[in-house]
Amino acid sequence: DYFVTTVNEDRATICWGCGLRLLLPTHAPVFKCGGGLWAVHWFVFSVSYTFGIFHYILTAILAATTISTFSLSAFRCAGTPPTVLWGSYPVVGKGDLENYTFCHYCVKPKSPRAHHCRSCGTCVLDMDHHCPFIGNCIGAANHRHFIAFLFSAVFSTIYISFLSAYAGLHIWPPVKYRSLGHLNGSGRDLAIRAFKEVMLALVSSAVQLSARGLILVYLFVSSVSLQIGLSVLLWQQLCYIYEGKTYLSHLSLQGSGGDHIEEK
Repeated sequence: DYFVTTVNEDRATICWGCGLRLLLPTHAPVFKCGGGLWAVHWFVFSVSYTFGIFHYILTAILAATTISTFSLSAFRCAGTPPTVLWGSYPVVGKGDLENYTFCHYCVKPKSPRAHHCRSCGTCVLDMDHHCPFIGNCIGAANHRHFIAFLFSAVFSTIYISFLSAYAGLHIWPPVKYRSLGHLNGSGRDLAIRAFKEVMLALVSSAVQLSARGLILVYLFVSSVSLQIGLSVLLWQQLCYIYEGKTYLSHLSLQGSGGDHIEEK
């Protein structure tokens, strides 16, 4: 039932992605590791085929949701103030248009809670802020799409960080401690020496990581960093919505001592 044969060392190679030593046939001049191209492909399908299909479906849903909400936020008009009949600046100044101010850039009346964005070159209704990351203002017409984009992006980064960390733990090299069990002393010095020993052991094991492991580490660090920033922004936006304010109106309240909102 078993066959024994000799193997030429020239036919052996090491996969750049997973680090396994593989034997290649003579008719295979180039080896391409399909699993190495996808950092977690091998892991999700090693659990079960159903789990792998579920992973790809969930990834596709999160990607489609994030891209669509980002597109609606970035390429949709932020909100145009209503067009009203007007005469001249003195008419507005005398209060003939109640709660309206005059925009010197657009040369027309500006409705309440509308602000002129110099980057976009127009007045935006219920303007919250100009987001440089999407290259568009956040206003009445696309604010809900921006909030949906933040929710989708936060959930996506949480999913990426969890999956990359769980997959990375399965291929992380064994951590070997040199003298952790023989540390003497007490208090702060002992804690510092133990911390240094643990960090040295982690760095020593990280050096042995394959290319796939390095990709997983990068995915985890970048997703967690992005997740923290987006979560703070989402929480800030939800707080302003709960209070019935925008970011600009919040700044106006602070600048005016909380008495009234000064239109800019």
